[in-house]
Amino acid sequence: MSLGDSIKAKREALGMTQQELAEKLFVSRQTVSRWESGARCPDVIMSKRIAMVLGISLDDLITKETAAESPLMKEPAADFTCIKVMLTGIFLEVLAAFLIAADTDNMDWSAVCFVLGIICFAAGLCIPFHSGGKPMIDEGLPQKTCPRCGKEHDFDYPKCPHCQYDYTQK
Repeated sequence: MSLGDSIKAKREALGMTQQELAEKLFVSRQTVSRWESGARCPDVIMSKRIAMVLGISLDDLITKETAAESPLMKEPAADFTCIKVMLTGIFLEVLAAFLIAADTDNMDWSAVCFVLGIICFAAGLCIPFHSGGKPMIDEGLPQKTCPRCGKEHDFDYPKCPHCQYDYTQK
């Protein structure tokens, strides 16, 4: 059972509508709908408030299945595209060498493999620069930039972990 399914089941068991839950949490009905459909996920603070409004513990709201399904529990997916492209280039270079060694009369295919190998290897070297030189890892965590210090951090904290800027104060 996902977190959204758990929220919906507990809400319906209390005979509460999405609008009533939204009003008690000071959010819109669409926000509750997005949580229940799985399109969005409430943060930890909101999850605690949801559990309190529904009259259950946070542990009861977030089941073991929900924790296992969480994208935060999964390993970040590294993008090895550049390595794959470079290995393809190396393979083509080796193939060209074998073609040259095996058949000295017909150099057309070996030349094509040699040129394509160089192009693939060079393209593989350039792929990381396309992403701004940053590691191409999908961390799956929302990023927020602090307006005071300009640093990014992973979670939507009420305060910046670097300079303690309070997001709740305007």
